[in-house]
Amino acid sequence: MSQSRNSFFRQSVWMSFATVFGGAFMSAVHSVAGRMETSQYEAFFAMLRLFLLLGIPSAGLQIAFARQTAAALTPDLQGQLASTTHRVLAGVFLLWLGMLAITAWGFNGINAQLRLGTGQVIWPTLGVALLWLVVPVLRGVLQGQEDFWSLGWVSIVDGLLRFSGMCVAILAFRAGAVGAMWVAFLAMAASTVIAAWASRSVWMRAGSEFAWRPWVAQVLPLTLGAGALNALANFDSVFLKALVPEEFLLGERYLPAAMIGFALTQVTVPLAMVMFPKIVRSSAGGPQTNALALALIGTAVLGALSVGFLTLFPKLPLQILYFRSPKLWAAAPIVPWCAWAMLAYAMANVLVSNLLAQERFSIVPWAVGVALLFIGLLSGLRHHFLTLEPYTAFRQVAQIMGACNVLLLLIALALTWGRKPQVSPAG
Repeated sequence: MSQSRNSFFRQSVWMSFATVFGGAFMSAVHSVAGRMETSQYEAFFAMLRLFLLLGIPSAGLQIAFARQTAAALTPDLQGQLASTTHRVLAGVFLLWLGMLAITAWGFNGINAQLRLGTGQVIWPTLGVALLWLVVPVLRGVLQGQEDFWSLGWVSIVDGLLRFSGMCVAILAFRAGAVGAMWVAFLAMAASTVIAAWASRSVWMRAGSEFAWRPWVAQVLPLTLGAGALNALANFDSVFLKALVPEEFLLGERYLPAAMIGFALTQVTVPLAMVMFPKIVRSSAGGPQTNALALALIGTAVLGALSVGFLTLFPKLPLQILYFRSPKLWAAAPIVPWCAWAMLAYAMANVLVSNLLAQERFSIVPWAVGVALLFIGLLSGLRHHFLTLEPYTAFRQVAQIMGACNVLLLLIALALTWGRKPQVSPAG
């Protein structure tokens, strides 16, 4: 057990370092992007969150492929994994073509709703969305193989190239949101190539016969569960971009705080990523593991320390991240609320990931219900928000997000340590 614990922490430290290092460059992107006009920065930030939401149809793929890869312990199962990889990659490309067609058809309406100027920023965003549909498959394979070394470098390269490209685009060529999204596309393309090369032993392998219906029946709850987590983390920024008028100064008073909250998850979520394949292997008959306890304790400790610091010194991270854009320090009053909301999210993510790894899909309808509650509350209160002073409105949005994340955390706690399903001797 000591060796298992050491392995867990070694892999967790590397993934946390890689995610934080890559995330630091991702965050530094905003220190450069913050020098754009406020309207351009708002468009850029909203597009980043939008492509995350566009990836919801494939949100369960990384989890599904991590599960299948971790459990592929025989040549026959490995052949099924290769066949699944080939067909799913073809399927997500067709899905993306459908997104492209729908966007082209509704271009004017989307552009008007999100106030994107000429709307040209939509096209590189769709390019990023294609990669966001593909990369979960490759990352899932690497995660299932416990190839955290390659998985870490995927994060580092994406962040490093995105930051360096942004410096050139914004500082040298004065690019706006369109140029910034093209930089994101190129950086993500490079990291996707690395993931494809590292996982080539799977997708270059000859496939075998594969039963689709059982696989789809398993992926659907994984997609719904992961998609619910995705919505809880990202819907607020896109919702506010479409709702609030320019005088609310969304790009100065809320989005920087949301960015700090997102950065918090980059410290904690890697623990759940390391935990997942270990839980799967244990459930498939491999060695028993205490990965859940280690991930939960690590997330709680790191998260609590980070949130405590952000609560005491809310302006400091903004001064560091946006050191050349003092106007964005105005988001400081919202930082603690976003931080606490994302700590609850990170804790819930560990528990939900554990349940999904064990195929305890009773969490899925609850997670979807909480996500729909979050979306419904924001949508139902949209007119109320417009009657409030901007800081009050933004604080209430963050509070609603935090309350929904806490609700999901409590439900996941109850299901994790509640009555487990009985397993028949045959299965």
